[in-house]
Amino acid sequence: MAAGTGLAALTAPLVTPAPARAAQHLWRWCFQCSGLWFSGNGGNGYCPLGTGLFGWEHPHRSAGSGDYVLRFVDEPGAGQASWVWCRLCSGLWSSSADPSHRRCPTGSLPGGRHDFVNSGHYKLEALPDMTNGPGGQAQWFMCRKCAALFFAGNGPQGVCPAGGSHEHQAGVGFEHVLRQV
Repeated sequence: MAAGTGLAALTAPLVTPAPARAAQHLWRWCFQCSGLWFSGNGGNGYCPLGTGLFGWEHPHRSAGSGDYVLRFVDEPGAGQASWVWCRLCSGLWSSSADPSHRRCPTGSLPGGRHDFVNSGHYKLEALPDMTNGPGGQAQWFMCRKCAALFFAGNGPQGVCPAGGSHEHQAGVGFEHVLRQV
């Protein structure tokens, strides 16, 4: 009862919004293939360069990489929402690319397909809508041959699982900006 009114105090229950899913960090740049791969599963994925000690290992190498953060498609904010993780190679690939251009370097599945089972769906910032502001690094592109995300800012374009170096066409597609922790 409220003091002096004789009426019971009415209170509405507190409603708290569901917590937004946190962005995912532990994405790394591989200095061998120039691709982006997820390092949070305890392994080093599968790099198309294959520089393992005995020639049969293909670990990504992340020396010199930052800790990149990717947002999920259900998080607020703009971005290109067509990116998925392959559980075989740990790389980030465009799900909107022609399936014949998506090539997993492991070669484990028929036709060189990736395995996107249990993948989150990610969105990436793209220029000119986004800025290369604090924590941002531009010059990330989708390879037109294999549909991987790769960094083109170091000169050599890395090793593409479709053969040769990764390629992007100027003026075609998006230049992405990745953020670091």
